[in-house]
Amino acid sequence: MTDHDVTLRVNGKEFSGWMRVTISAGIDRISRSFDVEITRQWPQTGNLTELELPVIEGDLVEVLIGTDKVITGYVDATPLRYDARQISASVNGRSKTEDLIDCSAPTQPGQFTNRTLAQIVTTLAQPFGVNVVSNSPESNTLTSFQIDYGETVEEALNRLLGMEQVLAFDNTDGELVLDTVGTKKAVTALVLGENIINAGSQRDFSDRFSEITVTGQRAGSDDDYGSTTNSKITATVKDAAVRRFRPLTIKQCGNATLATCKARAQYEKAHREGQTLETIYTVQGWRQGNGQLWQPNQRVVVWDPVMGFTNTELVVAEVTWQLDDKSGFTTQMRVGPQAAYMPEPKLMTRHHKKESDDDGDDF
Repeated sequence: MTDHDVTLRVNGKEFSGWMRVTISAGIDRISRSFDVEITRQWPQTGNLTELELPVIEGDLVEVLIGTDKVITGYVDATPLRYDARQISASVNGRSKTEDLIDCSAPTQPGQFTNRTLAQIVTTLAQPFGVNVVSNSPESNTLTSFQIDYGETVEEALNRLLGMEQVLAFDNTDGELVLDTVGTKKAVTALVLGENIINAGSQRDFSDRFSEITVTGQRAGSDDDYGSTTNSKITATVKDAAVRRFRPLTIKQCGNATLATCKARAQYEKAHREGQTLETIYTVQGWRQGNGQLWQPNQRVVVWDPVMGFTNTELVVAEVTWQLDDKSGFTTQMRVGPQAAYMPEPKLMTRHHKKESDDDGDDF
């Protein structure tokens, strides 16, 4: 076995020798995926059982590259096709977290009170046999969170993640990981003229604005009432890279403060700028200089003056390990600034673990 051999472990058996491979993992998706294919000639003996691939939809599968496990999940489909000369069999599937994408969130309990983010996510994932690993700092207790009837677990997660500004993605064991952006560092840099085969970036400015204004209102109470709490609260940030007048106004829902409006406006500017700079790189092979696979959520140094990166540290948002008969073994990486992958901040009410002199609600 070489460090590039792809093996599927299914029902106690191992299958390898694939002619085409696509395996993807990323921090802005909660389920890894794989698609492998093998092509064979029709058997000379006429014994068609020689072509059988004893893998069926729903089987538990482990996907390995060399000795490195990269996916633990289920077989979704087993496409077959043939012509007069050959027959091709494929197997594709996703991580165990796939059910969190496809299935409706449990409605019992539908309301969560005085729970942390990790506790709520664990409760939502438990019926699907998905373990939750929290690598993010211990969060404050959320005073209230309610499931919207009919929404998927992933949709509920997206609302939750913005409250704590953490990501949710899967690991090699099919567990759901709660973590922050760029927690590890790649050993090998991406360098034009050395390991970069090709690169591409849309550099789309259509979602950039010269100024972004976030506006909201803060409700009064018996002890806090008057024009200050009922008047409009606004915060504006400018993007100097947008040279013509392009304003955008965003309404902040919930009980807003000047601090939360300002933070939201700053997030919108940084996130949109980061998305503009997102670039896809392709390198030869699947491993870095130290023999480790390229991985998502790593910070990587990029030297590419064509794209405007001069030893710039970016985040690997997605990795796709590929094999085909044209390019051989290649790794495609989608990279960008950290701000491009931060969840959208959400207003919420929560209990604080210690007293704070902050006069506004937190995200």
